[in-house]
Amino acid sequence: ASNIGTARLAMAVGTEGQQKFLNNLGLTQRLSVELPEAANPIVPKTWRDVSTMTISYGHGIAVTPMHLTSAVSAMVNGGVWNAPTILAANSPDNTHKLPSHRVISEQTSAQVRQLMRLVVEHGTGGRADADGYLVGGKTGTAEKAVNGRYAERSLISSFVAAFPMNDPKYVVLATLDEPKGTKDTYGYATGGWVAAPVVSQVIAEMAPILGLPRVNADDPKVRRALDIRFDGPVIENEPEPTPLRGTRLASY
Repeated sequence: ASNIGTARLAMAVGTEGQQKFLNNLGLTQRLSVELPEAANPIVPKTWRDVSTMTISYGHGIAVTPMHLTSAVSAMVNGGVWNAPTILAANSPDNTHKLPSHRVISEQTSAQVRQLMRLVVEHGTGGRADADGYLVGGKTGTAEKAVNGRYAERSLISSFVAAFPMNDPKYVVLATLDEPKGTKDTYGYATGGWVAAPVVSQVIAEMAPILGLPRVNADDPKVRRALDIRFDGPVIENEPEPTPLRGTRLASY
């Protein structure tokens, strides 16, 4: 991750554009979920340029786990934000229609799925993978605010995942409060080292219980759906994409 890079991108989008996008993802207001304990997010009272920059890389704003998972769901489900609920769709108590609206295009959502899968395949989220379930996700390592300052050694380390990334059905979030590095993590306590393995274990246990079949990652349709360089329709008998080894995806 590059704080400078994300800050520059945020300023290119602009403060108004950033606010609108975060509003659409439900990250700037209390969620209307059926829980009285649902909390308000912490957002700047005055949204200055410096707020826009710090929010871009995760400081300057604080949201609940439900805020985060509902936003990630929108990013990977085809681009539609759905108000979260703890009621089953077929529950007799679920009598009102929940709000929903589009936040990104289907094509952009497909690209997000591809990128999140790459985080697990080739990036810092490799320890989140669960065999047969095509996990994708994003690491998160935040410094806690202590006495008005960020404490470098007091972390909140997270990993948020969706699976299977060719057709996501579930989002899983693991968050550890002030984890400690161990010999097994080479002293690191970041999200990729301590939270990603938790997600892997949760998915490996829950998927069979939910009756989710394993996905064949070598299926040509699955490979095309998750190949970042492929943005067209699936064509039968089309040659398979070449492996990504050594491919440079971006320059900074």
